[in-house]
Amino acid sequence: MNQYTGNWLYLAPAAGILVLIYTGCLDVKTCVTAMTSDMIWMLAGVLVVADALGASGAGELIGQFILNILGDNPSGLSVMLLFSTATVLMTTFISNMGTQSVLIPIAASVALAAGWDPRGLILIIGTANYFALGFPSGSGEAAVAFAAGGYNPGKVLKFTLPYMILAILSCTVSALIFYPL
Repeated sequence: MNQYTGNWLYLAPAAGILVLIYTGCLDVKTCVTAMTSDMIWMLAGVLVVADALGASGAGELIGQFILNILGDNPSGLSVMLLFSTATVLMTTFISNMGTQSVLIPIAASVALAAGWDPRGLILIIGTANYFALGFPSGSGEAAVAFAAGGYNPGKVLKFTLPYMILAILSCTVSALIFYPL
């Protein structure tokens, strides 16, 4: 749609909220309560940092640094496993969108610095964001499920941790099959 609307499309969410308010579907108090300024500023900050990483060349430096840590000739499995695990750990503590915005430029920089196809790493980051359900902070859905069920994260971890490990491994192997490094 950007080809037709230009930068006006970025105002679509605000226009949608205004339509909901003026049609009476949503009152102003509920709207203000639902949109916390902390979340908006966090997303804005993460997007700016991700854009700066790509534009300044810092992403390329980070990519080279990560490759140096992994060794001279890292296997595709180890690189993909690293990014899959990092994504799950990060999205447990910060938002899924924030994790994607930070890790995708880094993963693309690592892949391009090594001469690899970046699609597998980006696919892993996009998919592994949804595996962090071991704690209520992993996603909004996990928070609702933990609260509604009255679950104790420590007790439920014996079920969610094996799931997260299997999900990380299966995502990594699948991405390695379809988009080898």
